[in-house]
Amino acid sequence: MNAEPRPLGVATAALTGALAGLAGAAAVTTANGIEQKLFLPVEEPLEIEPILVVETEARKAGHPISKPAAWAAGMGAHLAYSALWGAIYGVVQNRLRLPHALHGLVYGELIWALNYPKRGILPRRGILPPATERPRAKALIPLGTHAVFGLATAAAFDALSGGNGRRY
Repeated sequence: MNAEPRPLGVATAALTGALAGLAGAAAVTTANGIEQKLFLPVEEPLEIEPILVVETEARKAGHPISKPAAWAAGMGAHLAYSALWGAIYGVVQNRLRLPHALHGLVYGELIWALNYPKRGILPRRGILPPATERPRAKALIPLGTHAVFGLATAAAFDALSGGNGRRY
């Protein structure tokens, strides 16, 4: 008879989730580059949101930033943001034990919903226009990449936690 695995402690779930979020960051960064190359015109510059965030906020603060510094700061912020969301995923998943694939997909799209619509963080900060005001491909790519983030984070959490509470 298979015994139900015991839940992880909150700190362990958060740390495991943060590591899973870093795996999700790698997956979403890769997916973003692939999707932009597949769906945007060749002459269209790649749009890397974490770098846009840093450049926009630095400009608004009156401190222009070089491209290399914006890239480094943007990637650092992206990793930290992804680790934070991964930690939250780990704690919630460890407690609720939802089916990983479904939870990851919904979770990724929830993060998208907090950032891209009209009342989302990116439009409110003046970094990007709302998804509804962007060209279709540019509006849909983040939906896809956030699904990838959620699914990759869920899979990594499942693997790193030893399948603790595994349910698909």
